[in-house]
Amino acid sequence: MGTLLASALAETNAKIVRVTSNWYWFVIAGLVFLMGGFIAIFRPVLASFTVETLIALFFIVGGILQTLQLLRAARSSSFIWSLLLGILFIALGVILLTNPTAGLSSLTLLIVVLLAASGITKIIYAFKLRPLNGWIWMLISGLISLLLAFLLMNHWAASVALTLGVLLAIELVSSGLWLLLIGFSFRKLYTEIRA
Repeated sequence: MGTLLASALAETNAKIVRVTSNWYWFVIAGLVFLMGGFIAIFRPVLASFTVETLIALFFIVGGILQTLQLLRAARSSSFIWSLLLGILFIALGVILLTNPTAGLSSLTLLIVVLLAASGITKIIYAFKLRPLNGWIWMLISGLISLLLAFLLMNHWAASVALTLGVLLAIELVSSGLWLLLIGFSFRKLYTEIRA
């Protein structure tokens, strides 16, 4: 039993060493994400157009792949609908690429709708949780989501130009910080195990 346990511990340590030995890649990725986040913070309009272009390209590539897959597969009862969906994705991507300002408006409107729906859902759910401790935090979160949706609608021109870029900046900075923290904790663990 002792040798079995020792063998399992040695195997676990070997796996930990393999994972943590590449700690520097996490740090490098974290620094790259942070740089991208700071660029997006200082150039939010450019970042917004970059996000819009990437979304357009994802639609086009996804639509092409779906259409090619359908043409190679056996025809089923949903073939025509899947084909139309693939063509719709391609068309949507092309429209976003050829008219980026309208694309930014559409994507910002989608964010406003999602924030409003999320806020309403959280508020309703908070009142259902009301007898439980902590329900107020759900209510506050819902009110913040509704407030954000209202602010975006109320300042529409600025929202269209900045929203996607600011969201990208927040995501890149938070991901960069997370990767740095993981990388440095892996480094510490790696040195402790190797010592």
